Amino acid sequence: MAFTLSRLLNGFAEKYTPALSLWNGTIVGMSEKGLKIAEISETDYRDFASRHATSPEIGPIQTSFDPSVKEKQKREFEQVLVGLWGCDNLCAVADFHIYPSETDSTKRALKLDSVIVPEELRRRSLASLLVAQIFTDLLSNSGRKIASIYAHSVHPATVRLLRRLQFNDPNVLGAPISHIALDAESRENFVKDCEGQVRDRLNRMKLQCAYCRNGDKRARPWCLPRGEKPPILTPE
Repeated sequence: MAFTLSRLLNGFAEKYTPALSLWNGTIVGMSEKGLKIAEISETDYRDFASRHATSPEIGPIQTSFDPSVKEKQKREFEQVLVGLWGCDNLCAVADFHIYPSETDSTKRALKLDSVIVPEELRRRSLASLLVAQIFTDLLSNSGRKIASIYAHSVHPATVRLLRRLQFNDPNVLGAPISHIALDAESRENFVKDCEGQVRDRLNRMKLQCAYCRNGDKRARPWCLPRGEKPPILTPE
């Protein structure tokens, strides 16, 4: 299983992390500096979740690998696990599931199962960038024919993230599910919204990457806890 990262991200990678390359549709080849989004292993995902899947608002964050969740999972799905790195720090991970539609066997439903960011790196748009980027790339694959996207929006930050992408708010009663249905027109508009969010966040993040690389005192690295000074990096 592989997917193609969009040109928005590729352009950033080529400019700011020249060691990156494309292989099987996934960016690989860890750079010593800059931003990278790529598929990650189940082991890496589970290790990251074991350390960071908790929140002051809701407590432990469930993932699809929790035994209690796996016991309830009856349907088969394609799983996409991705991570976002800043330099050599893994800063965020997300888990996406693609299911056959229950009403039309030719179409698919996409689920954002979980997105996890360490507490010290939250409120920096890392989850928004990661989710919007992968939504864009998965929907750009016409062979998957994704007709709807949904998520269990338990965490307030997830509700806000999806609301910015025109998802409905979760119901007050019943399961707290945010969703959006996609036809040809709404799919195009949704992808444009995602690309706009990615572009906006990359513009801000690449400026901080440039500051870090040049040892500029204005650097506010998004990949490090507040107050931690970035290393002084020299251009290759």
